[in-house]
Amino acid sequence: MKHYPSAGPSITNLEISLVTEAVSKGWYDNRNMHTDQFINEFKEIVNRKYVLPCTNCTAAIHLSLLALGITEGDEVIVPDVTWIASVAPIIYVGATPVFVDINEDDWCISASSVKKAITEKTKAIIVVDLYGNMPQMDDLLKIARENNINVIEDAAESLGAKYKGNPSGSFGDISVFSFNATKLAMAGQGGVLATDNEEFYNQAKLYSHHGMLKYTEKTTFWSVIVGYNYQWTNIQAALALAQIRRLNELVEGRRNIFNWYKKHLENIPGITLNSEKINVFSTYWVVTVIVDSSYCLSKEDMLAYFNKHSIDCRPFFYPASSMPPYQKYLSENAENTNPVSYKLSKYGISLPSSALLTEGEVDFICSRFKEMLYSKF
Repeated sequence: MKHYPSAGPSITNLEISLVTEAVSKGWYDNRNMHTDQFINEFKEIVNRKYVLPCTNCTAAIHLSLLALGITEGDEVIVPDVTWIASVAPIIYVGATPVFVDINEDDWCISASSVKKAITEKTKAIIVVDLYGNMPQMDDLLKIARENNINVIEDAAESLGAKYKGNPSGSFGDISVFSFNATKLAMAGQGGVLATDNEEFYNQAKLYSHHGMLKYTEKTTFWSVIVGYNYQWTNIQAALALAQIRRLNELVEGRRNIFNWYKKHLENIPGITLNSEKINVFSTYWVVTVIVDSSYCLSKEDMLAYFNKHSIDCRPFFYPASSMPPYQKYLSENAENTNPVSYKLSKYGISLPSSALLTEGEVDFICSRFKEMLYSKF
């Protein structure tokens, strides 16, 4: 039986040639040659002054919180529905995550829910560009400015997306990106912190390399704070560099995949696909579908069905507040506090969205999807 992976990259001769160059020539005086090229080119793509590559996006969020001075006793607002790495670093720094709801249409963080959650302890909002989409940034930034709160834009899933013509990752005080192997542009693993604030950048950079000062005759291997080993390699940078040089091509390919799915599924009653508001350009990083509860199919039911056909699907993210490590941060009335998050999560799955997926393969997956809806396996 043919296997349909949930995700996977597009690798061309460009990636192979740059990684080969990094392996064969990227040492000694050239040890940062691809990293430096990546930084310079990525600045242009995301319209930021400062770019700091690091081991992964989780590290980038951790560094962002450290750079902003977030600490014990502080509160950080975060959407209840997101990849858990948006939440965990809040705990790393001793702060308290405050889970808020998402919008029912774009699945991104709800501005009205954010507004209600602000207290005198709120120091930051982590705005997540979920599944390649973009939230209504103007509303969120206005709330943040009015309350003197920093914004971290978690653009891990949205590289290549736009809001009002501006690239994802260009909003907020700091933005972060992922180059995990499942992402639209990837380096196997890796992350990026980007900002226009020199102080935030310098602080994050200091923390990223064991708290060490820039090497001089008097400061080599000299730590001034307890830091972390969050640097990435020149080989990773070479792979990421090739991918961002193909970013427009990769985005176009993913949008084509979404349109193939849309052609088959959009007219089925009770089926909701990723949406794109008039001022948003989504990458549709992962094609995701919400199935109306009237079908009596939980996301776990759907995952089990597709697994029988060797079709790898992913569950719509579980609300973070429903998971054991994070339940204590939201009252026992979590479903009433964030009703949209809990409602959508129960009946949502992400369909295969590999970069190499063909239209014929999408046709087959959609035929199995329809069979699932009406066969009650």
